[in-house]
Amino acid sequence: MGEETRVRRPEPFIRKGVLILMGVAAVVALTCFVVAAVLPSPNVAMFKDPLRSFLTGVGVLAIAYPLAVLGRAIHRKSAGSPYFEGAFIAGAINLAAFVCAGVGLACVGFGVYDLILWLVDHP
Repeated sequence: MGEETRVRRPEPFIRKGVLILMGVAAVVALTCFVVAAVLPSPNVAMFKDPLRSFLTGVGVLAIAYPLAVLGRAIHRKSAGSPYFEGAFIAGAINLAAFVCAGVGLACVGFGVYDLILWLVDHP
């Protein structure tokens, strides 16, 4: 008689805080790419400019975060499904996020490396 049936509401696809962080990441990526494009061209080769490399790396890393969150959410949503399409899409999105993260870390690393070389040459 005192039993209450509670219906558990499903968790949202992506929570509000994560959506805000994804928006911030998109703004950071756009800002980094615009600043890198507007900077005056250096006197050296473009890939030897540490500031551009660092900005590009941060921008690509900012793109990787929303991709990773979306891939995880799709994977979680399709986990109970007997079909493979959801897992395949989640895997493809996670692979894109992994590639973006690797490229972003490489760009940031090359930017730091070029900055160290520049500091060694100009004491």
